[in-house]
Amino acid sequence: MRAAVAALALSAVIAAEAVRAQSAAPPVDFTIAFIGDQGLGSNAQAVLTLIRSEGADVVLHSGDFDYQDDPKAWDDQISGILGRDFPYFASAGNHDAARFYGPGGYQEFLAARMNRLGIAWRGDLGVQSSFTYRGIFFVLTAPDVFGDGDGLYDLFIARELAADDSTWRISSWHEDMQLMQVGGKGDQTGWGVYEQSRRGGAIIATAHEHSYSRTYLLSSCRDQTVASTASTLILSRDDPSTPADEGRSFVFVSGLGGKSIRSQLLDGPWWASVDTSTQGANYGALFGVFDYQGDPAVAHFYFKEIGGRVVDDFFVRSAAAGGPRPCTTAVCDCPEATPCDDGDACTVDDACDAGGVCRAGAPRSCEDFDACTVDTCSPRSGCDHRPIVLADVRRVLTRGSRVEACAGQRLPKSVARRLGRARRLLGRASRTGNGAGRAITRALHLLGQAEAALGSAPQHLSPGCAAALRGQLDDASTKMSCLRPGRRA
Repeated sequence: MRAAVAALALSAVIAAEAVRAQSAAPPVDFTIAFIGDQGLGSNAQAVLTLIRSEGADVVLHSGDFDYQDDPKAWDDQISGILGRDFPYFASAGNHDAARFYGPGGYQEFLAARMNRLGIAWRGDLGVQSSFTYRGIFFVLTAPDVFGDGDGLYDLFIARELAADDSTWRISSWHEDMQLMQVGGKGDQTGWGVYEQSRRGGAIIATAHEHSYSRTYLLSSCRDQTVASTASTLILSRDDPSTPADEGRSFVFVSGLGGKSIRSQLLDGPWWASVDTSTQGANYGALFGVFDYQGDPAVAHFYFKEIGGRVVDDFFVRSAAAGGPRPCTTAVCDCPEATPCDDGDACTVDDACDAGGVCRAGAPRSCEDFDACTVDTCSPRSGCDHRPIVLADVRRVLTRGSRVEACAGQRLPKSVARRLGRARRLLGRASRTGNGAGRAITRALHLLGQAEAALGSAPQHLSPGCAAALRGQLDDASTKMSCLRPGRRA
């Protein structure tokens, strides 16, 4: 059966060769909705309705379709809300494998939709395939679902991206590596698919864990090396003619398509945004608006829940399109030092440079001097002051054991042991939601003991390290006090 459908896929290869060479920019404000882990029923339908309401032009579904091995019901759900001829692209997930191939399988429905739209592809659609649509190059694979990621899919991804010159490229699959999600998944795909996609300057779209998470710009996925924490992520591909590795990209998990919502179990300094049941997440989709406001080098991304809440908002620039465009808006006449607006609500005092390009000014301060809020800035909407949650305290405690001023110094066991116990207490409380007040009280007591232990053992640490650790403990205690019963969250 697989061979029969593969023959259908291969019939598109000759036409796809012509498509592959296309590198025109997408239409202005061309919008892709990224989802995964969908299911059938009201939650999944609400996400599809949100996608329609946001005016998306395409859906990219990173695996796990209906969870019922019913390809027709799944396709009917999509067509009933988005339409029979809506562009809907997908990679196979582990819950799709049994009915992916063969007559009436998922691949057959996906191929039929592609054929109705006249979209040609290369290879085994949704498993090891690539195509260009509206100037955007897509690579869809299925590592660990149908074969190993390392030595098979990583080589395919590298080959396809090397042969393409599109400004925007997206590499999508379903499963994850443990440190590229924040839930309970283990190492499944191998690092090769991540690293080859990053080296190719492709956006890395995944799902599988039923939550949303997005990294900062990375120069290594395997080592979780953050290249930049800026709110505008600049994608670049590796130049094989140089000894350096110039590949830069980011990874996201968009797994709130409708099936379920899970809690946060893992964290790390490479995560720019996380939305799980721990943060009160709802179902939703990540939207990417390409050729944003007519700039072919810029895309605007935001994750929106079905209730309307936007939990992540950022910009992406493709280095393949060259440098920033000259300022042409009414607020920027372009002579050097003329005030302008770079479109980022998190900068102030923007001005044109000598080349007529609007350059960002100083970062906007969002400090509200309230110890019980987390102050952040969205490039789209500006400052936001959300109440502190347990996950914020856990992050401070995690950083407490990785203070830069303490590099090469061993934390006293009396301090490390109490920090670890406090983290575990808060972790259990955030996962279960039970006994949070009691856990906070006990954790505060442990932090007090840790600070006392730190004061009694200064000879083991440098003065700078001891001071930095004391600052982290004070910060954690202050944030934790905000969460005590009777205090505002």
